[in-house]
Amino acid sequence: MRQCILWLDNRVREIEHHALWLLLATIFVILTATVFFRYVLGSPITWTEELLTMLFTWMVFIGASSALSTHQHIRIDMVLRILPPRYELLASVVAVLVCLVVFLVVIHFGLKYVRTTWGDRTPMMDLTYGFYTLALPVTSMCATLHVIRNCLDGGVRDALKSTIEVQAGGGDVA
Repeated sequence: MRQCILWLDNRVREIEHHALWLLLATIFVILTATVFFRYVLGSPITWTEELLTMLFTWMVFIGASSALSTHQHIRIDMVLRILPPRYELLASVVAVLVCLVVFLVVIHFGLKYVRTTWGDRTPMMDLTYGFYTLALPVTSMCATLHVIRNCLDGGVRDALKSTIEVQAGGGDVA
């Protein structure tokens, strides 16, 4: 089971990495074309705002999931600093469980939201709004997998630590 999770998480990380570069490049090209058509040719492209909004939405959510997989999120550890060291493991377990529960709730209600928006269409491109809202449950599933992978790799104590904390070996960084 562990090998399956590691393999799956590796594939998801690769997909996220490539998707982020592809989304960024696509946004750049579309924005450049939009500016060129509007200001040089005097003929604006009307549908680009919808497409850019959708691409940017996906990029933000994929970026958040990807950042979690590589410990790039910040962590507010004020509670850990005031707790006695013997409670660090308990606090880490609670933090990971709360994180996983939040992701599962977001997945559940995100899928419900996708179902309610799937029939609605965008005015210019006539795409379903479901493409926008699908970013939330999909990337929450990825983030859930990343947290589980981080627990397997470094243990529960290191699962939600930032890069600086992981590199410092869990010592005091501030």
